[in-house]
Amino acid sequence: MKRTLSLTAIVSIIFFNVCGGPYALEGVIAAGPGLALTLIVLTPLLWSAPIALVCAELGSALPNEGGYYAWSKRTLGPLGAFCHGWWAWLFTIVDIGIYPSMFCDYLAYFLPEIGTEGNFRLRKTIMLAIVWGFVGINLRGTRLVGNFARVFTILVISPFVLLILISVYRAVFGEAARNPAAPFLAQGLSLPAALGATIPLVMWNFQGWDSISTLAGEMEHPRRDYPRGLLCATVLVIAVYGLPTLAVFLHVPHIPEEWIIGAWSEMSARIAGPWLGMFVSAMGMVSALGLFAMLLLTYSRVPFAMACDGYFPRGLMRCNTAGVPATALIVSGIAYSMVILVLHEFETLAEASVTFYAGTISLEMLSFLVLRMREPQLPRPFRIPGGWIVAGGLCLLPLSLAAIGATCRAMEQGVWNVIGIAIVMMATGPLMYPIAAWCKRDAVIIDETT
Repeated sequence: MKRTLSLTAIVSIIFFNVCGGPYALEGVIAAGPGLALTLIVLTPLLWSAPIALVCAELGSALPNEGGYYAWSKRTLGPLGAFCHGWWAWLFTIVDIGIYPSMFCDYLAYFLPEIGTEGNFRLRKTIMLAIVWGFVGINLRGTRLVGNFARVFTILVISPFVLLILISVYRAVFGEAARNPAAPFLAQGLSLPAALGATIPLVMWNFQGWDSISTLAGEMEHPRRDYPRGLLCATVLVIAVYGLPTLAVFLHVPHIPEEWIIGAWSEMSARIAGPWLGMFVSAMGMVSALGLFAMLLLTYSRVPFAMACDGYFPRGLMRCNTAGVPATALIVSGIAYSMVILVLHEFETLAEASVTFYAGTISLEMLSFLVLRMREPQLPRPFRIPGGWIVAGGLCLLPLSLAAIGATCRAMEQGVWNVIGIAIVMMATGPLMYPIAAWCKRDAVIIDETT
C-alpha cells in the first residue's frame, strides 16, 4: 500500500467521517436554538475530545493499517481484535445507507420526483449509482480520494461561509439582530424531553473520530499528522456546526416545525435570497457524496486488515496497481448495494448506530488503558498528560454519555430498535470468532513495529 495522504487530506477525510456540514442538525435545532448551541459547544468537550485524544495517542504509537483493529490485536488479543473489526464493519451496515438516501433528499429540491414519495425505482437506481461510482473512484487510489475530500470540504463549507458573512453584514448595517440563543427551548417542550430527543442526535453528529485510523498505513507521516489532523478537524467541525446556526438565528425566528430536512436551504433563502438556498441544496448533495465516499474509504480497510490475519478470505488482501485493497472495496460495495436494495427506511436501522458505536469505542478505550499498563515505555509522539486519573476519566466520560444517549433514544424509539438490534448484531462477533479462528490459514500478519 502507498503512503499518499497529506495532512490536509487527513483533515478533510476526518471532516466527512464526522460531520460533512450542518445538514443533519435539524432535529437538534428543532428543540430550541439555545439548547442546540449549548450542545454544539459541550458535546465536543464531553464526547468528541476524549475519543479524539485517545485515538491520537493510540494512532501515534501504533500507526498501522487497520487502525483500531491493529490496536485491539496488540492489546486485547485475537478475540478482541476480531470482534472490534467485525463490529466496525457491521456498523457501516446500519449507517452508510443513509447518505445515498440523503443525496436523493437534496436532489428532490430540484427534482421533486426523486423525493421519498416519488419514483421509487429511480431513487434506488441513483443510490446504487452513487455506491458504484465511488467504488470506482476509490479503486483509482487513496491520493485521488484525498483530493476529492479536499475539494468537497471547500465546496460544502462555501455556502455557509456566505451565509455567515451576509448574516453578519445585515446585523451590522441592516436591521437589528435577534438574540440567536432565544428561545432556549421550543415552546411547550420540557428540558428532560428535549434532552432525551437531542442528546443521541448530537452524539451521532459528533461521532467518527476513530475512522481515519484505518488509513494509518497510507498516511505520509502518520505519527506526526494523525494527532494534528484530529485537532484541526475538531476546530473545523465545531465551527461548521455552530457558526451557521448563530447566523440563521440572528435574523430568523425559531419555528420548530420548519426544522426538517431541507431547512438549511429555506433559511439561507430567507436571509440572502433564493440563489443561496439553491447553493445550500446543491452542496447538500455534495455533502452526502463526501460522507459516503470517505466512509467507504475508511471502512473498506477493515476487511483488508482482517484478511491479512486470515480471518477473512485471502482474496480480500489483494491490492491493485494503485495500492488500494480492490477486492475489499468491491465486496463492501456489494454489501452496501444489498442494504440499499432490501431496506426502505434506513433511519430505522440507524437508530442502533449510537449503541453500536459505543461498543466499538469501549474496545478502543480498553486498548488505550491496556497499552498504557503493559507498554508504558512505548514511544508515543503524542501522549495525553495527567497520568492515570486523566486517562481513566477520558475513558469513562464518553462511555457514560453513550449509555445516557442509548437510554434516551430507547425511551423514544423503543428498546429493540435502539439497543436490541445492536446487541444481536454485535453478538455475532464472539459467535463467529471460533469459526474464523478454525478457518485461519497461512495468515500474513500486519507489521506492528512500523
